[in-house]
Amino acid sequence: MYRKCEECGSEDLKADNIRGEVVCNDCGLVVEDKASAGQSDNAGSMWGEGASNTPTKDESKIKTGSKGNALGSYIGKPGEAKGKWKLLSQMHAQDAKDLHPMAQATMDAAKTLAGKDNAMKAKKVITLSTVPLEGNEKAAVEEVAGNGEIKLPKNSICRKKTRGGSTSNNEKLLALGCMKALQDWTGRVNIDWQQMLKGTNLTMTQVVAAARVVTKYLILCEKAGIIEKRVDRKTVLERVRALEIENTTIALKHLLEGLDEELKVRIMDDFKQRLLLLGEPTVDGSPFSSENIEAKVLCAILFQISCEAFDVNQGRLERIADAVGRCRNTIKNRLKSLLKKVAEGTIVDYGVLQKQF
Repeated sequence: MYRKCEECGSEDLKADNIRGEVVCNDCGLVVEDKASAGQSDNAGSMWGEGASNTPTKDESKIKTGSKGNALGSYIGKPGEAKGKWKLLSQMHAQDAKDLHPMAQATMDAAKTLAGKDNAMKAKKVITLSTVPLEGNEKAAVEEVAGNGEIKLPKNSICRKKTRGGSTSNNEKLLALGCMKALQDWTGRVNIDWQQMLKGTNLTMTQVVAAARVVTKYLILCEKAGIIEKRVDRKTVLERVRALEIENTTIALKHLLEGLDEELKVRIMDDFKQRLLLLGEPTVDGSPFSSENIEAKVLCAILFQISCEAFDVNQGRLERIADAVGRCRNTIKNRLKSLLKKVAEGTIVDYGVLQKQF
């Protein structure tokens, strides 16, 4: 442990376990950084990055060097220090957001439920939803809102009190609400919601309601220029549908385990050709677009037909239905309805509902 500051010789040193630093109270030098990185004490930020150094508020005493902020020996002369101190203070403010308890808990829940990739995509939305805005950003949102009330999403979504009770459902709901809002905002989040909600004690209705709260706040942030613009609705729908079809195709492919490899390839090629002829995953280019048919159900129908075309359908419909989270009667009845409309000439299926091309 350091006994004296190597810069001024002072023994007035303070250990900051949260930031993992030892700081000289006299001159402001960071004597040791990440001093507690091996301890269980929040030394790192919630995003998995190391905490940055804490700048002193005394502008003329901001010092760096090999044990400081890595910007050089000194940050500059007193006249130059102010601007650099401001930059460092902004970095510190961002770190404070990263270490915000609710933000960290929500991010952890997002990682657990949806995986690191999806959680990192939602980082900005989670931060906005949990940490109050300050300074220019706050002023910009207030200007956009005018006389309207501004509610931080977490305050509207997390209604369970913390007195002695678990708030894990709050964190889960807020995390899922943020990811659903981001999915609707960009179409880039790849989530199987049916699988996601298993074991969470939450419903899709709750998640959608939470996402509406988050989206309402994001719209204000968008107008204030602090978040990327919302992608147009059609593009979002196409992206989400494409991801849903991709995920469902992978799930269905697993049902062919045990079959001859060549046969598996022929079935999957046949299935993909049917999707291609339908113009999927476009939203309005498919002959079935007016039917509002769900992507998972459509995939199940086409996969079942492909299996039947190669005489491997016995006992497989139940497994197909289970793979897409629907009952077998849903798939059978939907196919029956589509075939009836094809026969009546209401829709043209280009032959994709036939067992053989």
